[in-house]
Amino acid sequence: MNYTLETGMRGCLRHPRTMLLAILTLALGLASVMTMLTLLSVLSADPLPGISHKLHIAWADSRPAPRSGEDDSTDGTGASVPPLWKLDDVQAMRSQRADIRQAGLLTAPLSVANADGSNTRTASAVLAVGPMLQMFGVPLRHGRTWTPAEEQARAPVVVISRALSLRLLGREDGTGAAIRLGRHTFRVIGISERWAPRPRPHFLPGNDPGWKGDGDEIFVPAMAAVEAGAEITSTRQCDGGGFDGFRFDEINVGNCRWLVLWAELQDDAQREAYVHSLQAFAAQRRASGAFERAAYTNLRPMAEWLRFNRVVPDSVRLNLWLAAGLLMLCLVNVAGLLAARFLRRAGEHGVRRVLGAPRRSIIAACLVEAGLAGLLGGVCALPLTLAGLWLMRQQGEAYAPLARFSPALFIVLLALALLTGLLVGLLPAVRAARQEPALQVKTL
Repeated sequence: MNYTLETGMRGCLRHPRTMLLAILTLALGLASVMTMLTLLSVLSADPLPGISHKLHIAWADSRPAPRSGEDDSTDGTGASVPPLWKLDDVQAMRSQRADIRQAGLLTAPLSVANADGSNTRTASAVLAVGPMLQMFGVPLRHGRTWTPAEEQARAPVVVISRALSLRLLGREDGTGAAIRLGRHTFRVIGISERWAPRPRPHFLPGNDPGWKGDGDEIFVPAMAAVEAGAEITSTRQCDGGGFDGFRFDEINVGNCRWLVLWAELQDDAQREAYVHSLQAFAAQRRASGAFERAAYTNLRPMAEWLRFNRVVPDSVRLNLWLAAGLLMLCLVNVAGLLAARFLRRAGEHGVRRVLGAPRRSIIAACLVEAGLAGLLGGVCALPLTLAGLWLMRQQGEAYAPLARFSPALFIVLLALALLTGLLVGLLPAVRAARQEPALQVKTL
């Protein structure tokens, strides 16, 4: 075995120009694939590990009856219908299944100020109905979340992030402080750590796949914020069309669908039971005249919801296929180079066969050479991959800053390089070993 390794390693030093060309060709193909695989792995990662599998987005169609010629599957602009709820419907569904944690929510930019109004900041906010922070695992550094009693009483309480507390209040722990939100003064009851899942799964407004922004920094009971006259601009769907549902400084709570509803379901049995409850709820609302359309409901796990919204751009998948095509082209060229190297040493292989070396020894030596070429190609592919990811980060896409190489992927790169080298060298090695020794010796 040591002699086989030594023979293969010595073979790498022969004809260095073809070996260098094989290594660089392999490195180019591997770098293109690893660049796109790295980006795809980042974009496809679970945004809420350990939590997302329990969260399901629910929808019951409460839109007005379709007009003649209207496409039922779109919102009138050609986009798919957002799964939005009216506030009354969210509260009714939560009451019907009070045993299951459910939260209605929306995200929107809100302006807040310190008590005397001398410092104003705008940050992304989550307006929630129900225990949103507990369901989505928002980490608290100080304080607490609001209670159901506070939410029902529309108490002016708010949770803000540690970073916002530093910018707005000048200290990390701002619990107990007063801040201005809309027309009312809110009391800070909790300080959260940075919470910025990527992609943002909890609220995906139209034409936003969830990569923008730097996380949510304000968490407030929805009705307390609405009562305070907070200026809310977000996705909505109002009866009768038009833009009267969300004005610059007010929201028509009863006339618009503006919340998404999430349910925390622990297992398949609970999910099945919730599906039946959702269907029964829609049927009841239809029978009472609250819903004009035939009862239609939908329940999607978070992973399916993200796929439905195409949070991983099609261009990324297309580029991965193109990179795979480039790798295959590189492999064909490397296989040709290795075949030329092995056959060029046919006389040497013939002498070894005449002296008693079995075919498997010839194949093993050739595979050692091919494997080393693959490993060296993987090492050379690392700086090329880093350069490719740097170029990705220079693009204007919202997800571009996430294109960063991780040490774990370097192990994958080396393993892929070694495997590629062995596979691409197998056929040339077998071909070299199958030459007749007598014919090979005659060429000397």
